[in-house]
Amino acid sequence: MRCLIGFFGITRSLRHTADSIRAGFVDPLRRATFTTPLVGHFNLPERLNNPRSGECDVAPDRAESALLGLDLCWVEPQSDSTIDAELAVAKRFPDAFADQYRSTANLCHQLRSLQRLWSLLDLAGLGEDDLVLLLRPDLLYLDRLDPARDLKPLLDGRADLIVPRWQSWGGLNDRFAFCTVRAARIYATRFRLFAEACQEMGGMHAETFLAFVATCHRLRVGLTDLRAVRVRADARVAANDAAMLTRPKAERAAVIDAAGSDRRVSAA
Repeated sequence: MRCLIGFFGITRSLRHTADSIRAGFVDPLRRATFTTPLVGHFNLPERLNNPRSGECDVAPDRAESALLGLDLCWVEPQSDSTIDAELAVAKRFPDAFADQYRSTANLCHQLRSLQRLWSLLDLAGLGEDDLVLLLRPDLLYLDRLDPARDLKPLLDGRADLIVPRWQSWGGLNDRFAFCTVRAARIYATRFRLFAEACQEMGGMHAETFLAFVATCHRLRVGLTDLRAVRVRADARVAANDAAMLTRPKAERAAVIDAAGSDRRVSAA
């Protein structure tokens, strides 16, 4: 089988996270005899200035993406003009992050990167039976994927999309995802529904938006306890992720259908 791995967003800390990506995903999949094309779209802002993350005037390294050994890579300058329309819609509603819509703008850039990534994945000639992992490059992945266990709901046809169980904030965690091809397309191109979601939800919030999209498309959503923490450009772990460094993961998953019912699936 093929399991394509797609990366998106900003490569702010790959020198600290690349080894965990290889050990946590690429190597286990290859040992399980999956073919693993690696594809990435990355935003390249001139400077990272984000008071919420504590990053000030950091210049991202354009060459950092080479640490992933990608088969197909697109690094694109980040310009706020590319998200003007969506951000204007979001500003008609309350700011969920209370930071003058800066976090909302960052979300828009990430969603646009995902959409560009999908165009690259499409170039790889996706097959109906392929699986897709969508990973942020600025996460330190703390657990190793066991393909037979962690992808079983997808392989058995019981789930379309698997996301982290933790930090769902009333919706679905959007840090990383394991998908069927159909679910990967929906997940990666959900930026198209941004304005509609703002109207329906009365504003924009990342986790709620993903739940909205999954419900609209009646995706069966599985939950995983595999852990990952955000790593800043200076190697700091995001403050509200720090507790995860010591929290053990549970060895089970759940499948939630579009109607919202919850039924347990053995992870063994």
